[in-house]
Amino acid sequence: MKTIVVATCMSLLAGGAFAADADEPVKVLMEMAASNAAVEPGPNAVYADYFAPGMLLMYFSDGFVREFTTALLKQKEGHSQVLIDWDPVIGGQDGCAPKDVTYGKPETKGAVTEVLVSFKRSWCYEGDAETKEEVTQVTYRLVEEGDETAEKHFVIDDIHFANDVPLRISLQELAK
Repeated sequence: MKTIVVATCMSLLAGGAFAADADEPVKVLMEMAASNAAVEPGPNAVYADYFAPGMLLMYFSDGFVREFTTALLKQKEGHSQVLIDWDPVIGGQDGCAPKDVTYGKPETKGAVTEVLVSFKRSWCYEGDAETKEEVTQVTYRLVEEGDETAEKHFVIDDIHFANDVPLRISLQELAK
């Protein structure tokens, strides 16, 4: 199982670096979330890390990385071993592999491009059929930044679940 997760992550990193399409970084995270949901839980489980150094450098904005790093250092000062204790791509503590994923058309507002992603995250749990059919909506805010060759590409600047606090606001709170 470890081999599958590592191979999936490597192919995502190799194939999607410095995306030209606004929704490419979003699709990379969604594919990682699906891969993580397929991992059998346990002490030897290996999950793809959305915020591994290579991911932060390739798929996230300078501002996001700065706030993530500041929050991480503040948590370390407090001897905390966990920065984010929920899945910021699927939402919540646990979730099923995203089902019926749809990507809205990227919409540009000034320097920010937004991509709305909708999916079902609780479809695999036993219980109320209404909860299973509930659709989660997440807005990804992206900006264009240059790489070492000054070529512009889209990177994630924030992740915002409908009716919740944007991830960058959560990071700012953790940094206090």
